[in-house]
Amino acid sequence: MQPVEAADAKPEGLRARKRRETRAATQRAAIDLGLEHGWSAVTVEMICDAAGISPRTFYNYFPSRENAVLGEGKPMPDEQQIESFVAATGVSDVEAFALMMAKVWTAAEPDRELFRMRRKLLDATPELAAQNMMRITEAREQYAEIVRTRLDATRPGLSEEDAAIEASMAVSIAMGALQVVARGWLASDTDASLDSLAHAYFPRVRRLTQAPTA
Repeated sequence: MQPVEAADAKPEGLRARKRRETRAATQRAAIDLGLEHGWSAVTVEMICDAAGISPRTFYNYFPSRENAVLGEGKPMPDEQQIESFVAATGVSDVEAFALMMAKVWTAAEPDRELFRMRRKLLDATPELAAQNMMRITEAREQYAEIVRTRLDATRPGLSEEDAAIEASMAVSIAMGALQVVARGWLASDTDASLDSLAHAYFPRVRRLTQAPTA
């Protein structure tokens, strides 16, 4: 089986590291304040004070306080990851896509505690949860286009209608499975990464989606 590999990591420069750390500190401050005071009471000024940055710096990173919690959009695979996904053999379209996205999410959100805190704030704040769901819906449309790339390469005889249906279905199945994987990752106290758990969980998906043998 040819695995779906992430792009080789490049050394992180000092400036990039400081930007990443500032972004993470600002996100944590926004989430902490939302959990402590309720999201409606949180202002950009409060977030800046807690993160130790100026409003100008805040707006260099995030266009709004909501973006400080949710980010600018759902993580997307890069070109090399998509190429590896399209070329992956020995796995179904669903599994190949899920394993790729597990790696993408792991790279985008390595801080498990921050992930837990964000989830807790979203559960307590309907307006943030609604915005997050809108982003998920938009991202799924983009994800379906990525799956279409694989279908076009591996099954060129599919009609436009069938390709659209199967791409959307593959994304829906994979994302549902990854939600279960993410819950296991959040509940786990081990150092297992999200993508390693996805590898461990997917034999269950294969079993559940195949008819039992006589």
